Amino acid sequence: MEFLHSLDALAGRKRSPLILTIGVFDGVHVAHRALISGAVMAARERALQAAVMSFDPHPDSVIFPDRPLLYLNDLQDKAAYIAEIGVDLLIVQPFTLDFARTPAEDFINKLVSLADIKEIHVGEDFAFGHKARGNVEFLRKIGPELGFEVKSLPPLEIDGEVVKSSRIRNLILEGSVAEAARLLGRAPSLKGEVLHGDQRGRLIGFPTANLAIPDRFAVPVNGVYASVTTFLDAQGRPKESPRLSVTNIGTRPTFDNGVRSVETFVLDWSGDLYGQTIRVEFIQRLREERKFAGIEAIRAQLALDVENGRNALKAAGRS
Repeated sequence: MEFLHSLDALAGRKRSPLILTIGVFDGVHVAHRALISGAVMAARERALQAAVMSFDPHPDSVIFPDRPLLYLNDLQDKAAYIAEIGVDLLIVQPFTLDFARTPAEDFINKLVSLADIKEIHVGEDFAFGHKARGNVEFLRKIGPELGFEVKSLPPLEIDGEVVKSSRIRNLILEGSVAEAARLLGRAPSLKGEVLHGDQRGRLIGFPTANLAIPDRFAVPVNGVYASVTTFLDAQGRPKESPRLSVTNIGTRPTFDNGVRSVETFVLDWSGDLYGQTIRVEFIQRLREERKFAGIEAIRAQLALDVENGRNALKAAGRS
């Protein structure tokens, strides 16, 4: 997949006919995938290229800076998930306040001046341009004179509710990771570098990888989770097959109620992960975070957590 880091970068590219999908696509969840897949199929039928245009940072974080927004994935993962669908070209437009003030007409006119757009695929609730004045009706009105058709996809519902990034985000924050996975189409995950911790896990007999997670990502509520851990290379690609793990999120109330951390115990593995990047997928919440009487009580509970984690992973088909 070709990756362009701005709309302007299209100017230096061969002008190939495109079928374009536009959206933020945070999480690249099942509804996003349905929309993008439809565009890819249409492109294959017409022997055209399938393109996606997205934005970074998330528009809401720029327009509403006082409302903290927690991302479901970073740009590297977003690109990888979109590439998996079969997209030929990804354009990620930097989103700034100046860009947000661009009138819808100006944005579309610039887009068609830089690329030969044959179809634009969007969700029915899609809106863009200054004060969100561009929508599906606007695109259908302006499309014929600019040479493109418009295809819109109605909202996708699961269990009677529309699949949206905000819904998935809330499920993750409350620890309902299995339900979030149904809407994402994959287990929710966190990715980061392994930092040096306080070594308490090694002392107890359950050495953990302490994961550095930027504040801008959605982290599940405190507790213990059955998880799957993957060691990654610099490009975010797996170095080897995923490994079963049990992950604790919390403040270690038995010891110090310190800074909130994500600590992963990789089952049946030993080695040095410091400085490496790992991805932790959250499969099922096993229990809440608790304070224990001492190290022996913690050791006994962690042994039970490992057993329960194995069982949960087996039941989820991840053993």
